[in-house]
Amino acid sequence: MYNILIALGLSGLTYGVVAVALHAVAAVIPAVAVFGVAVFVLTRRTGRQVEEAMKPLQHLLQARKVDEAKALLRDVKQRFGRWQILLDGQLEAQVGMIDYLQMKFDEALPRLEKGTFQNWTAWLAIGCIHVRRDRLPEAWKAFEKAASAQSKEAVIYAIWAQRLVKAGERNEAASVIAKGLEAMPESDFLKGLQKRVANKKKLDTKQFPQSYFQFWPEEFARQYVMRGRKGGPHPGQQAPQPRFGGRAAPRR
Repeated sequence: MYNILIALGLSGLTYGVVAVALHAVAAVIPAVAVFGVAVFVLTRRTGRQVEEAMKPLQHLLQARKVDEAKALLRDVKQRFGRWQILLDGQLEAQVGMIDYLQMKFDEALPRLEKGTFQNWTAWLAIGCIHVRRDRLPEAWKAFEKAASAQSKEAVIYAIWAQRLVKAGERNEAASVIAKGLEAMPESDFLKGLQKRVANKKKLDTKQFPQSYFQFWPEEFARQYVMRGRKGGPHPGQQAPQPRFGGRAAPRR
């Protein structure tokens, strides 16, 4: 927000100077141009500052230092949240994703809802929470918004179709997969999923992208226990890590 206010101030100053020197009409174009350039420069500056401040985050998450990771996000939010529009909500949604992976769904939901703008991971997680609460109409809407935010992410269509099949809506599941194939016509995974739905076969989550377990961490934990392996449910498979939608990342 501060970046917008500064840009408006510079634009207003430019307008006043040009209007006095030349004419009010002649001042409009320079004022608009200054506003656009100022917003671009200031946004890039804030984005770089946020990116630098966020560098330790992935290391903290990999080291399971969850409290430190949340503290870092809140510190970044306090320092930069007011400078850039939508950034405050984006950072809050990232805290929500950490809560989500800890299966603290009641705490995660309101935080995720604050950062949904073009954030497919937030929408997909919100939809999965609604599924857990048996709020299926709300879940389908959230999945649809996730696909609108990022049409080329196979795990969205996989989870959406899987839950439709579980709800007995196989035709709707086929339509969802077809929608995914429109965006990703070369996806062998979605083609295989389409055949299984058409043939009324079970959808095996072991064949889903690994990011599936980010949205169903309880299934990862269940497989971990059942196999009794330190390496997790599948050889080489790592515990799910927070994954944030690309469009939701701080803009440069």
